[in-house]
Amino acid sequence: MPVRKPDSENSKVNPYRRLSASQVNAWRKCPRLWYYGWMIRLKSPLPPQILRGNAVEECVCRVLRESPTLMASDSRSSMATPLTDDGSPDWDSQDFWVGPGLSPQPRESIPNDRESVQAWATARVDAHFDRCWESAISDWESSPNRVGSAEEVDKAEGRQMVESAISLHLDQVQGCIDCSGGPGIDEWRSGHRLHWPAPDGFPRDWGNPHPAAGRGPITWAEAWEVARPWFVDPDAKSFTQTSAHPGEWFQGEYDLVYRWSGKPTIVDLKASVGKGDRSGDYLDQLRMYGWLWWETHAREEVVDGLEIWYLGTGTVKQVSLPTEEEMDSLNNELEQLYKQIHAQDPDISMCPPEPSPLRFFDRGGIPAETPTHPNERARCVRCDYRGICEGSDYELNLPLESRIEKFGHAWPVTPIGEIVTRTSIVGDVIGLQGPELLDDGSISLQFTLQDGYDRARVRPSRQGNPRSVTRGISEGSRVRVDEGMPSIWRGQLQFDLDERSSVSIATEDDVAPVVEVETRVSVVGRVWSIDAYPDGANVRRWSITLMDKTGSAASVAFKQFIPVSAAAICRGDEIAILNGEVGEWAGRPQVRIGPGARVVILRHSEDTTDF
Repeated sequence: MPVRKPDSENSKVNPYRRLSASQVNAWRKCPRLWYYGWMIRLKSPLPPQILRGNAVEECVCRVLRESPTLMASDSRSSMATPLTDDGSPDWDSQDFWVGPGLSPQPRESIPNDRESVQAWATARVDAHFDRCWESAISDWESSPNRVGSAEEVDKAEGRQMVESAISLHLDQVQGCIDCSGGPGIDEWRSGHRLHWPAPDGFPRDWGNPHPAAGRGPITWAEAWEVARPWFVDPDAKSFTQTSAHPGEWFQGEYDLVYRWSGKPTIVDLKASVGKGDRSGDYLDQLRMYGWLWWETHAREEVVDGLEIWYLGTGTVKQVSLPTEEEMDSLNNELEQLYKQIHAQDPDISMCPPEPSPLRFFDRGGIPAETPTHPNERARCVRCDYRGICEGSDYELNLPLESRIEKFGHAWPVTPIGEIVTRTSIVGDVIGLQGPELLDDGSISLQFTLQDGYDRARVRPSRQGNPRSVTRGISEGSRVRVDEGMPSIWRGQLQFDLDERSSVSIATEDDVAPVVEVETRVSVVGRVWSIDAYPDGANVRRWSITLMDKTGSAASVAFKQFIPVSAAAICRGDEIAILNGEVGEWAGRPQVRIGPGARVVILRHSEDTTDF
């Protein structure tokens, strides 16, 4: 199966804390690199080269989804895939699929050799490429965290990469013909479809053989259909086609999976020439995908091939297959890594700045004659986090203020690393709802905690419920709430509880006054990234990541509280958020911009040290 979806109703792990090949490679490069990128979520800036990869892959997949039997080379229409509510292909529905409504072209119009099939596919590239390119540019330009210019990327080079991918795919079609269609040709001609069919414009079950199906020697038109790999449908939403380990702690998404030979070959598309350190990552990623396939097939099916298609050179890099013993060992290694970095919240001391050697590769992903850089710290020179990591010699000079004078008032400034997002309160229980033990072992409850004249509403957080709640809680009992997340909602103190929080019976000398809970903070920091900007459609918030010498925090504003200055703020600016609301999201401290908060630009990026 190319896709193994986790059980969303009874997830075995936090769905936002699964391991991935990119995380494993980051950890192997440098534990501190992983910490900055995944633990405290410091997004790296998006260079324009990423749009080339997105455009190329989308165009390749749109061409592969089409049929030379059903679609003329100059057709202005294309295959489309109906989606479910979550954005994944609606395989089990019979509605809105294009394929069943199409009639075969006249026999003389159907390509019947490699040259004519390639000419048809090239014409279909013409039909899709410009739109894919413009869509990729639009997506990239919509990212507030982009750097550079789209003009830095050569459109003609991207187009050539698509044609390279089509040529390599035709090698697979040729192989299918040479093998008389492979072991599944008769089943395919009878109308049998795999449970996870390759996207081709038809539903999972539709009761008829494909219009290209024939008799006798396999034709090129048939071979195009039979050899078609599984791939991520270009109409599907991101991350809806991933496969999760049976334990659900690891997930990955294959680019192409060829299955016509009866044994799977996993292919990774790379819109590059294969030079540089990342080519080493690609090798490790493919071997992890080979292991993931084995794990998601009850350890009974081993992949027959692992290939990297470097589209900049039009060449195939064969990746050595891991043995079952190696995959069993890899499973243990990765599960231990998951427990180390995701089943807990490691602090920065557990993720030392220990970079691995920088690797050299030549075109096509061929190891260079000099395999690694002689400087042990060469990886640090271009690291996105060199300015904040003590393992680097780069000096960034981040701000660290104790007070700031603005609007005729002196504002005390809290260092970001000292923001307190969780605290404790003690008081009497009023209006208890619950507790109720849920299927996942967490506990749902709500109540008002009264401490003298002061009150706080205690409730489950949006990120989950607590698991540690005293059985002695009852109406009127005096309790202690620990590790709660305070906030203000409509003038009342709220205390949100998640799995880190606990509720226990208070002792006689327990003191944690509600009145002493701080919910406001002022900070000064450098803007590391702009993570979201309202677009009038899907995005309705403005959010950034701020950094000072002591740490980093997220900041977010919704609707009418988005500051006017947001349009002028960019990466590298030094700003102050005055009278913000203390919060926490996904383990990160957060400064929310709401009623009474102000945002002030102190220095523009042109006047600060480059990250």
